[in-house]
Amino acid sequence: MLPRPAVPAIAPFEYCLQIPHDPRAVGVARASLRSTLSAHELPELIDRAELLVSELLTNAIVHTYGPADLRLTWARETLRMTVWDTSPKPPNVLPALENHESGRGLTLVHSLADRWDYFPLHNGPFGVKAKAVWCEIGRPTPAAWAEEPEQRMRRRPNRASTVATSRGQSPH
Repeated sequence: MLPRPAVPAIAPFEYCLQIPHDPRAVGVARASLRSTLSAHELPELIDRAELLVSELLTNAIVHTYGPADLRLTWARETLRMTVWDTSPKPPNVLPALENHESGRGLTLVHSLADRWDYFPLHNGPFGVKAKAVWCEIGRPTPAAWAEEPEQRMRRRPNRASTVATSRGQSPH
């Protein structure tokens, strides 16, 4: 078997997009993400990154009343996508129920991201208590990406629930 050719290194970059509280902004952010990753020759990350950003921004728009902020950072062969929003409430991974049309966003993030978490902001970018939810994906795509989502969910604890519980809060 021939060795795989080395993947060329991509120079670090960072982009920030301010997101109005408008559902159409999610599509604009996806198009911006696609353009950014294409311009930086990272097409293998586009599909997964688009889905992750869509879920994070949709949560910010559905569960808050203010603007949001999307930051894309590429460094050390990892793409970090961070969404700031105007709610201090921690994200909560809910069980995916067949008869519900919503509530699967963070389950998808948990399943598809290499890593994800959140952190509270006491003086956020919008001058209020807020939070930032982030996730990372790297290249090459990890072998775990081929696993069924249920296998990944069993393998990795729900970080947001763990953080809430360790602070004496209910994760729900």
